Amino acid sequence: MLGHAEPEVRAMTETQAIRPSLWWAALSIPFLLAGVGLAVFFLVMQIQRVGASMAYMNVPGEMDVGLKKNLSYTVFLEQTSGGGSDPGPIVALKSKVRCELHALPYGNTIPMSAPSGSATYNYGTRSGISVLDFTVPRDGTYVLGCQDYRGKAGPPLRIAVGAGAAEAITAAVEEALVSFFAGGLVALLIFVRVLMLRDQSKRAIRSQGLKPV
Repeated sequence: MLGHAEPEVRAMTETQAIRPSLWWAALSIPFLLAGVGLAVFFLVMQIQRVGASMAYMNVPGEMDVGLKKNLSYTVFLEQTSGGGSDPGPIVALKSKVRCELHALPYGNTIPMSAPSGSATYNYGTRSGISVLDFTVPRDGTYVLGCQDYRGKAGPPLRIAVGAGAAEAITAAVEEALVSFFAGGLVALLIFVRVLMLRDQSKRAIRSQGLKPV
């Protein structure tokens, strides 16, 4: 009996490598990085495109803008960090700035309303939030004026006006999230599949009386 036990003991001490190697799980990293990269790309490109199409004005101040009817315009309030004063929460500044829009040449007041939802963004040293929505009754030139009622000196403020800007920013965020989660999902599937194959390999090795390593 003892003579038959020695081969079995020797077999149990023999080892066999688990396949696939855990290094194969590293294949998930490029897909994860690609998802993050595409998310950043879509977000930056869309914000740059929106920014290039908007009109800007320092607060306090006023400017003439050419507007078209049948378009929904959004007014954004922006503050810039890095100056002599620390920037406060951009949401808190919404009530500190008042704007009016008038049609030229007669100065008729154009009604503006608070947006149904606030679109916010941070880009470089700038942070912004949507504060007003409006439409105009006809194509033409209008004058937009805004006043700063913060009561004390703070970071520079400016107004940005554009058509469809809030929707474009929302779409950019959605595209970025889809890219991020798509890349993350593929990476997760690869990682899980490698772990499953390794688990199957371990069971097969043990069934042969060998030690998986």
